[in-house]
This record gives sequence, structure tokens and C-alpha cells, in this order.
Amino acid sequence: MVRRILRTAAVMLLLPAIALAALKWREDSPAMTVLKEYTEQANQLLTQAGESPVNSLFSNYPAETVMGITMEDNAEIPESVEITVRCYYDSMDMLQLRVSEPDRFPVIAAAFISALYGDRMTWEDAMRIPAERAKKAKSNPGNSFEEPVEEMNGTIPRTYYAYFPNQYRDGVNWLQMTLIFPMAGTWDGEGMVLGTEEGQEFLLPEDEYDPDYEGYQSKDDYTHLETFTTPTPEPDSAAAEYDFR
Repeated sequence: MVRRILRTAAVMLLLPAIALAALKWREDSPAMTVLKEYTEQANQLLTQAGESPVNSLFSNYPAETVMGITMEDNAEIPESVEITVRCYYDSMDMLQLRVSEPDRFPVIAAAFISALYGDRMTWEDAMRIPAERAKKAKSNPGNSFEEPVEEMNGTIPRTYYAYFPNQYRDGVNWLQMTLIFPMAGTWDGEGMVLGTEEGQEFLLPEDEYDPDYEGYQSKDDYTHLETFTTPTPEPDSAAAEYDFR
């Protein structure tokens, strides 16, 4: 309880600094309201962690918003931190964070993860995977990696990571996090998604996972698919006389 009070007090002290970087959001869809509140929460966490808040809005359309952290407020051109968010009319679809400074990546990624989970995830847990990915990039800066992204919205959030060294042949290396938001109204916050070397690990309450069920597995990172096919008839069979296309 004391810890929560101290955290709230710290946020209140930091609010004036965050207000200096107020962004001019459009307000013509429910998703814009959600995105604004989500970004404000992430900014509070960034400021608490000693990082600059999101302070520039490069474009703000109903389907896609591009924002970033820049040296000066309301800059016109992205710098070392760029965030692209795709939205539906009533909810957020996907967030892609790109950071060219690996030491900053864990904190910025954690802020957007923690802003989504709130008190259900510790700051340390939110930092863990981004920090591992940044360490991996720094230990071998010339080697890229990219986790395949499943873009379909599910019932829980999912995160994927990538690293692109010298992506635009300008000597700049980019770390990337893609966050897929859950469908509106489907996620109760009890599940938690963490990245792994192979892809995603889905952590759900034990009573929601049945190891004996051979169909969809909530922990199988969407790699389990049920496929139904029509066999191709043999050339000399009667069925071969018909066109099944």
C-alpha cells in the first residue's frame, strides 16, 4: 500500500513535465481516446524511469498514428525513437516501436508493455525480454534477428522483437518491438505474454489450458493449425474426369 502511494505521489509530481509535451490528438473515434490515454500512461512510466516522454506527433489519422521521442517537442522528423500505431474505429490494433539506441530500448519498450498491463505486471517483468533483446543486439551488432509476427488480434496481447543492423545503409541499427493488442472486450488482463527465443510464450491461468486437447493450444504460439484438404483424384480414376476447381 505504501509503495503504491509513493508511486502515485511520484506520478503527480511529474505531471507538469509531461504536460509540456502535450500532443494534439484528433478526437473523431473511440480508438483515438484509447490511444491518447494509453500514450499518456506510457509517458508517465517513461518519465518515472528517467526517459523522455513521447513528445512529437508526426501523423494522426484514424487508421494509423506515427509519434516519437525527439530532442524538441513537436518535431517534424522522427529521430531515434519512432512509434507507429494502427487502429480500428473503436480499438487499437498494433503498435510498432523502433529505437536506434539499444540502451534506451528496454525502458521504452517496457513502458508500453507496462502501460497495457498496469499493476498486473511488475516493471522488472516488463523490462526483462526487451533487455534480453537489446543485449543480444549489442553482443553481436552485425547479426540481424526477427521473430515472425502473427498479426491477427487474439484474446491476449502478444509481443515480437526484431533487430535490423544498418537497415537503410546509413550506419544506423534499429531494435524493434511489435505489440499486437487483444480484440476489444476480450482480454481481462489475467493472461500475460512474454517473448522467447523461438517466438512467443503464452502464460494463461492453468484452468484455461487442457494438455489433452488436440486442437487449439493456448500456449502453442498459434503454430498449431487444423487443415482440411480435398485429396487429388488419381489420373485414371472416374473422379479425374471432373474439374474440382
